[in-house]
Amino acid sequence: MLITSSRKPSINTRVLCKYLAYFFQCECINRGKMGMKETLSLVEGSPGPLLIIGEYHGNPGSLLFYAPDGRELLSIRISVNIISNIPKKRPVSDAPAATGTAEIAPILAKMLAIDLIDKPASPRVLEISNDCLSFLYDGQYLLKLNIKSIR
Repeated sequence: MLITSSRKPSINTRVLCKYLAYFFQCECINRGKMGMKETLSLVEGSPGPLLIIGEYHGNPGSLLFYAPDGRELLSIRISVNIISNIPKKRPVSDAPAATGTAEIAPILAKMLAIDLIDKPASPRVLEISNDCLSFLYDGQYLLKLNIKSIR
């Protein structure tokens, strides 16, 4: 998976990109003036999608998932609820796990190529509910995103 932002991201959006890249242990790039075709070309041959963090009034406002061929796979309108400091130690190499019974949980887990299980053993856990995405690291909230809408 590759994470990037809209063209001229605010500081809050760049911070969210870094947090998500830290959690998923993937690459986060500054998009700059790069067009959509150029951005999608960076994802070709990679196992995961392209995730673009969109903005709404200068704050992170959406998670847009794209397939390498340019198809929009999923769009989630969000608001950022809680951000704590990134831990100093790097996450272990174990893949993150997802948990949750929300309708979107299996779709999101499949898209992110992470296991959806009831009792995750991984220190990195994505809790998926109908109204929230909670990113936990070692049992503590790293990030919480409120879901406004999904399409």
